[in-house]
Parts: sequence; C-alpha cells; structure tokens
Amino acid sequence: MTYSILAYDPLLGQAGVAVVSGSIAVGSRVPWGRHGVGVVATQAYTNPALAPMILELLSKASSAEEALRLALSRDPSPAHRQVAVIDYRGDIAVHDGEWSPSWHGYIIHPQEPLVCIANLVRGPEVCKEAVRAFVTAKGGLVDKLLAAIEAGHKAGGDRRGDRSAAIIVVGQTEYAPYYDRVVDLRVDYSKDPVEELRKIYALYTEGY
Repeated sequence: MTYSILAYDPLLGQAGVAVVSGSIAVGSRVPWGRHGVGVVATQAYTNPALAPMILELLSKASSAEEALRLALSRDPSPAHRQVAVIDYRGDIAVHDGEWSPSWHGYIIHPQEPLVCIANLVRGPEVCKEAVRAFVTAKGGLVDKLLAAIEAGHKAGGDRRGDRSAAIIVVGQTEYAPYYDRVVDLRVDYSKDPVEELRKIYALYTEGY
C-alpha cells in the first residue's frame, strides 16, 4: 500500500529508492540497495526477503529479469507482491502481482533507468507525476528522488493517507566495501512524512 521510485545514475555510480506509504515504518522493509549491484523495492503484501535474494542473485551476474524471476519462484504467493529492480547496467525488471491492492501499476521511463511502482494509491497520476518530477528536477539523485515523492504525494498518494517515508541512495563511500549508504533516512510515522523527510534531509546536508 505504497508508492516507490527507483533510479540509477551511471555518471555518479549511485542508485536509489524513495518510498512513501500509508503503513508505518515503510523504510524498514521496502527499499533495498547495494552499490555496484542494484536497488530493489518490494511492496504490496510485502515479502521483505525478496529484495536480499534479488541483490544476492544480481551480485552473481544474473540479469535483473532473471534475478526477479528466480526470487519470485521461491515466494509462496507472488500474486500478492509488487517488486521493482534496477541493476548497475541500468536494466529494469518489474513484477506487478494481480492481487496487489488497486490502483496498482507502474511506469518505466523510456530513456532513463527510472521506474515508479505503486499500489493502493489514488490512481496512475501518482506514478505519472512522480516520474515527471524526477526528470525535471534539478540537483543530484537524492534531490530528484525527493522531488518525485513530493509530486506523488501531491497527486494523491496512498489512499489511506501517507504516513511513513524513506530514501536510500547507495554509492562509493570512504567506508567501502563495508558501508555503501550515501543517504539512508526515514520517517516511521507522521501526518506529513514527505515534508518531514525533506526537513531531515536538509538537516543531514547541513551536517547536523
């Protein structure tokens, strides 16, 4: 009951996921990433084991499509799942289970390694506006991802009301290979989690 946007920036060597949900603590289970491998969002009736499986398969040179297929073959009810994957080749794979809560669906950008996936949202305009905002936003990957979820929120967001949000971006850090989080921020519960996440990111960039 969530909307997520995933993107890969080959120039920066960074990949990220921003996510908003009407559920509490969405950042604890939906967004995943590994530098040099890819990013995953696993949502709807979430199976949080899918993302680590997919990242592990991607690290062994599986394609995004193959990694997603193999992980779902181990899932007891793939029809309840929504999963999106972008690997470090820029390839995208999506599974949109038919039993995901409506409206459910996704948009893949035709030119960029960028995908928005959503369920139990007001309608397809949530993804449309999120993708549009990402493409037109200024700044780096984090700025674009935040702009995307702000636009999705304004377009109606989760039908129950948005209550939690998170963003992760993975890339090269001074602590590699043991730590790859360029940004890892979340709001576990709020009446306006997207605004709170933006405020927390502003504090983070100020070195609070």
